Amino acid sequence: MRETKKLNVYALCQCGIFIALATILSFLPVIEMPMGGSVTLASMLPILLIGVKFGYKWGLGSATVFMVMQLLQSLIKGNVFVWCTTAGAVIICVLFDYVVPFTILGLSAFAKPSAGKPISIPKVLVTFSVLIFGRFLCHFITGMTIWGQWDDGFWGAFIYSLSYNGSYMGIELVLTVVVAGLLLSSKQIEKLIAEK
Repeated sequence: MRETKKLNVYALCQCGIFIALATILSFLPVIEMPMGGSVTLASMLPILLIGVKFGYKWGLGSATVFMVMQLLQSLIKGNVFVWCTTAGAVIICVLFDYVVPFTILGLSAFAKPSAGKPISIPKVLVTFSVLIFGRFLCHFITGMTIWGQWDDGFWGAFIYSLSYNGSYMGIELVLTVVVAGLLLSSKQIEKLIAEK
């Protein structure tokens, strides 16, 4: 019982530090897009690493907190609902620009190694790539349904959303995976992720 409580306090503290780091990195965009979205200094990486280190419960919980922080950040900037002209558009925007794309980052726990096994860097990098691509798909849906309303017909909205969201999410994916690969190849970081 005492060991479990100690582990929970340790996990809570580390998750808090990782969420804070992710939030700070998200406030430092390298490229900021005019209608929302940005390329950051791998701001998703700390959240992705939580799932690999602590598993699904902590990964999804931390990703949910990070999602709320992202929504609050956008509300403070005032660029969230300005383009949403109906209640349905607001719901789509909240679900597919915030709730789903940021919460799924906690599914990185899929790459958590079994007890006593070393981290599989290829498995971690593939998992991160799939989840970030999943985030892109969510933003793509929003782009098609809300932001693409100014384009002519289905293909106009499709091309608009693909190019807009693909531009910054593609860079974010590559940057996050490269930084993750470099960090995880370090023995100190690998040890930090492996220790309980």
